[in-house]
Amino acid sequence: MNNKNEKILYRVKSNRFLFVAKAVWNIIWFSIGTTISIGLGTLLLSGILGFLCNDNKLNLPVVYLGAILIPLTIAVRILHIILLRKNQFYTISTQSITSEGGVLIRFNHTFRRNQIQSVSYTQTLIQQLLGCGNIVVSTAASSRGGIILTNIDHVQEIYKAISYNR
Repeated sequence: MNNKNEKILYRVKSNRFLFVAKAVWNIIWFSIGTTISIGLGTLLLSGILGFLCNDNKLNLPVVYLGAILIPLTIAVRILHIILLRKNQFYTISTQSITSEGGVLIRFNHTFRRNQIQSVSYTQTLIQQLLGCGNIVVSTAASSRGGIILTNIDHVQEIYKAISYNR
């Protein structure tokens, strides 16, 4: 925000319900995949080490390590999702639109008002029921062609504010 006349109109996040629903879905499938991959890898490694070093018996320390790694990996993924939600913001001002966030790698994409070529919004049936939607802001920039503000509450109101101030 370089201009002193610039006024922040909205600082928003994605819809909480849709974020949580998507996060739970992703965590379930991540947990299944993690359990299968680490579980099978642990059993395979334990069997190989047991065959080589332990008179054809499973190597229990490797099994215990695998049993600890599964919930630890899932917990790290859940923490990552929580931090993503906490750090992701969309800022709509009279002069620009900014998307910022990230956990390990921070990002900040800003488009000035004069860069904006078109603005549109879409709403799925579920988004309509929840009063949210996606706003697509397109620019002529070659490196960053646009920005999508996902699952934004009050989508029509914010869409009108962006359209009016571009």
